[in-house]
Amino acid sequence: MVRVIFSSRSGEGSKPGDGFDHGPVSRNKGGWSRLSPVRKQELISRPGDTFTMEKSYGIYLAYFFMALIALNALRALFRGEYNAMVTAVLMLGMTVIPFVVAKRMNIHLPWFVFFLVALALWIHTAGYVQGYYTTFYPYYDKIAHIVSGTAVAVLGFLGVIFVDKYMKMNLTTWFIIFFTVIFGMAMGAAWEIYEFMVDFFFGGSLAGPMQNSLNDTMLDMMFVLAGSIIVALLGVFWFKQHRKEEITQEARIPV
Repeated sequence: MVRVIFSSRSGEGSKPGDGFDHGPVSRNKGGWSRLSPVRKQELISRPGDTFTMEKSYGIYLAYFFMALIALNALRALFRGEYNAMVTAVLMLGMTVIPFVVAKRMNIHLPWFVFFLVALALWIHTAGYVQGYYTTFYPYYDKIAHIVSGTAVAVLGFLGVIFVDKYMKMNLTTWFIIFFTVIFGMAMGAAWEIYEFMVDFFFGGSLAGPMQNSLNDTMLDMMFVLAGSIIVALLGVFWFKQHRKEEITQEARIPV
């Protein structure tokens, strides 16, 4: 259950003559529930207002994996593995980026965005610090690629919908699905280029060579593709019962 509270810096919760009491509009007081959908949207969109929602329990999954990344950084520090510690700190910093972007852009992102980003980065961190990339090679690496592919595809899916709303492009749902897969594959290809450059210039990463063979690279790309297709298929099923505008409304993207 989500509790919605609206408050205004001006101290007005309604317009004169609209039949409602003035002051902050709160669902707890019954004022918010009596407003029409149009009036609610007007209040939400007014500059200087604040609109808050209780956090979903799912967000704590993101916090959990962020904490695991921090513990990996401490483990590396105590063991004197400073390169691994720096990697873990960088990964932890990257988990904060979605929170910062959401706050700076004043949008509401679904909890699973934060969760998938944190999960993908924890898998990457543990692979280096705990040595899972070498201990469970090649399976751990493929799990990392499919999770990362899923996370990136979700970002692409939401991103293109937000851009469509902001730029008023009126993209079709099938274009959005197609873009989701292409975006995931493009980011996967960019990562493989990064791995090649690390091997070429530095002789590998903390876990050794990042690309062991052409077969290894192609399998990585296939697993990224699989993650992207999973998101695309979920998008197809979601669009059968919903409209893309519902996503931007939930995110409160300004018109």
